[in-house]
Amino acid sequence: MDDRRDPLVLGWEPAFRAGAASVGGKGWNLSRLARYGFRVPTGGVLSAQTYEELCQQPQIAADISTLSHVKPEHVTDAEVGQQLARLRERFLQATVPALARQAIDRFLDESGLTDRPVAVRSSAVAEDTAGMAFAGIHDSVLGVIGSDAVAASALRCYASLWTPHAIAYRRRFEVDDTATPCAVVICELIGDASVGPEAAGVAFSCDPVTGERGTITINLAAGPGGAVVDGRIEPQQYRVRWTERVPIIDRTDQTGMAPVLNDDLISELTRLVIRVHWALGDGDQAQDVEWAWDGGTFWLLQARPVTRVPRRTFPGVPTTTVTWSNANVRDSFPRPLSTMTWSLIDVAAQDIVYASLRVVGYSLPRGMEVLRRHGGRPYFDLDSLQWGLYDALGISPTETTRTLGGFQREIPIPKRHPLWGRTGLARFGRRLRLLSHLRRLRRSAPARIDAMIRRARETRATDLRVLDNHTLLQRLYELLDAGRDYQPVLQLAASYCGMWIMILQDLLERMVGDRAQAMVGRLLAHSGGVASAEHGYLLEEMAPLLATEPAARQALESGDPFAWKELPADSGFRSAMERYLEQFGHRAVFEMELASPRWNEDPRYLLEQIRFHAERPDDQARRSRAAQVRRHAEASLTDVPTVARPFVRWILVRTRRGAALRENAKSGSAAGVAFVRTVGLEIGRRLRDRGRLESADDVFHLSITEALAFLDNSWDGVGANYLVRDRKNRLADQEKLDPPGVIEDTPDQRSGDQVSGPIAPTPGGSIRWPGVAAAPGCVTGSACVLVTPHDGHRLERRDVLVAPSTDPGWTPLFLRASAVVMETGGYLSHGAVVARELGLPAVVNVRDAMRTIASGDTLDVDGDAGTVTRRGHDTPS
Repeated sequence: MDDRRDPLVLGWEPAFRAGAASVGGKGWNLSRLARYGFRVPTGGVLSAQTYEELCQQPQIAADISTLSHVKPEHVTDAEVGQQLARLRERFLQATVPALARQAIDRFLDESGLTDRPVAVRSSAVAEDTAGMAFAGIHDSVLGVIGSDAVAASALRCYASLWTPHAIAYRRRFEVDDTATPCAVVICELIGDASVGPEAAGVAFSCDPVTGERGTITINLAAGPGGAVVDGRIEPQQYRVRWTERVPIIDRTDQTGMAPVLNDDLISELTRLVIRVHWALGDGDQAQDVEWAWDGGTFWLLQARPVTRVPRRTFPGVPTTTVTWSNANVRDSFPRPLSTMTWSLIDVAAQDIVYASLRVVGYSLPRGMEVLRRHGGRPYFDLDSLQWGLYDALGISPTETTRTLGGFQREIPIPKRHPLWGRTGLARFGRRLRLLSHLRRLRRSAPARIDAMIRRARETRATDLRVLDNHTLLQRLYELLDAGRDYQPVLQLAASYCGMWIMILQDLLERMVGDRAQAMVGRLLAHSGGVASAEHGYLLEEMAPLLATEPAARQALESGDPFAWKELPADSGFRSAMERYLEQFGHRAVFEMELASPRWNEDPRYLLEQIRFHAERPDDQARRSRAAQVRRHAEASLTDVPTVARPFVRWILVRTRRGAALRENAKSGSAAGVAFVRTVGLEIGRRLRDRGRLESADDVFHLSITEALAFLDNSWDGVGANYLVRDRKNRLADQEKLDPPGVIEDTPDQRSGDQVSGPIAPTPGGSIRWPGVAAAPGCVTGSACVLVTPHDGHRLERRDVLVAPSTDPGWTPLFLRASAVVMETGGYLSHGAVVARELGLPAVVNVRDAMRTIASGDTLDVDGDAGTVTRRGHDTPS
């Protein structure tokens, strides 16, 4: 059918292009499902233009105008009821405009539906949206045959907008009566013409009653699903916990009837609903899916967001709204995420964030919404995290906030000491169990980290092209299992690091007072074995090789990132690069993003750093500088009482191990991302070769669910190119956004910030910002404000690096800088740990640093006090 000549009735793809404002919520969602390769009945949408044209008829327009003044409390008045009945009758007696009738005739003829029973369903513009479902409010007419019946049914759909419950629903949500014109979906009925489908029902990609995520709730019955939707019969009910391999199926109804669908079909339906969850809800918004089974295929009849999903959290959380924070999450995920990255994080979030609570046996509500995206970036439920750490371990919200960084409120907690009474004893017991677990982790984690890095190398070295889809699927399952087993290591390693830092700092505060924090920072310089610092040190140390190997310098200047591989086998530079990539090739700029190429795929960023150090060598290597800071700090231990020094040194050894463990665990996580990326690219190549994707790396705009569905042959990849195209466009729009650090689910969107902005200008014209003292030392330098490490070519030797946050991809730039200032971050954030290791002054959590500091500003960075001062024109040097 040529839909372009006939805009009044639109097929599914033209309906998608027209958008919800023309085809309504139901019609647009069906068009999206068809576009993305789901089985949707043959059909299309009579656009809302026809309804709007009818509403302009004088008598109908007058009645609508009169009803616009009806207040919510008067909707059920008898007089209003009579007015509504009269208006409905006007619609039912109206004549569908001639052009619309002709369009309906052509559509039925060219779609092969003239003699087929069809469903005619309302599709109001505000219907089936995230905020308003209009579920059961407007009419649908099933089993209609022929153009006359379709036109009459469309009028019935229009009339249903003017029932008492429809107008009451609009008043409840303050929707103007004319703001939601009605389109009409026309689509073929599924199954035998006389009896309909073999089974039908509804499914939710969450538990709509409890709010549990990762659980698919299914209601079904034999025959058409209208009775299930309307609640006229007791359906068979299933709760299915989603896993990547075999869904865990639990039938919950008490009907005692034989299953309408067997477990294999329930499993297939579950996977389909999860795909809808990602295709339409983008993994964030749970979906309500209406479906039918014709004995061979599941057909999708409707999908819409589940509205008002209950918050699922710990009992006792003292807030009813949710504070979403991106504090330390911004270190790892500073940009909007690709769909595949988000799909893996979303599944793993609870196990990662609450790893320390899980290992001590504290009860976690299954299926919490731990993370949510805003502007494409992940935010965590700060209130639940603060409460969980307090209730389980007695860690105060103040301590949590200091560790995380960010600018957010603290939840109220009881004034009594957290370790007081029976509850306090339970918390103390959990602390001991956590301490015992962390001690074991320190011994076991290095081998687990090494295993992840080794697996990344092995996966990259394997020729995945020779594997069939089934074998590749099993390989991906194995890698996902390995990643799942490793997930808690990163968070627990951070806990181990933080525990010893706090113990050391608390001990030194008793002996040297306010100097303790700065002393700890200097003592942690040059701890050794910190992977995120080592991959910076080594780049600086490779630079002198260029002076002795002209061929190596020429290779770097050629523009070919792999020209150095053609150097002779005895080349020192070639050997050094090979060793470097063997050790760190799994890392990347924005390394926790699957779409980011690894350094062993594209080492240009590394070569740029080497060239910089070769052309502008420092007067003292950073490793030597860090060692010097450490020696001076160890000499200052003479201020500690002699009797306490052995104990301080004993704690210091463990604190240094903790710093290395925290950063090395991050390297292991990056290795996990790297091996999934390798398999992902192979899946992408197969989709590309079948014409489903334009390029292999487009696969990262699919969810892991969609990738698995392709490998297990439950989806042939049809629609993948459209999914990718639409997600790329959305990602490009999200890149332009600058979302706040804290978002609250409250009408006024208050931030609850506790940290003030910059101090008022002093008479000399300088401005001072408070922050968190992350690494000690005082430096004055010229600011260089960088949004990403890829802008690093602008950073000159001795500049003050100003960044939004930093992940390990920034570390090579630390070696150029005289100090680091970060807009967000806590005392235990990645940037803070590495800055201390390098002996580099750093202040983090400097509010609005990226907005209020400009490149070229002269900054005084005080890593002891935790302040950043921008000098005014009158300030002496």
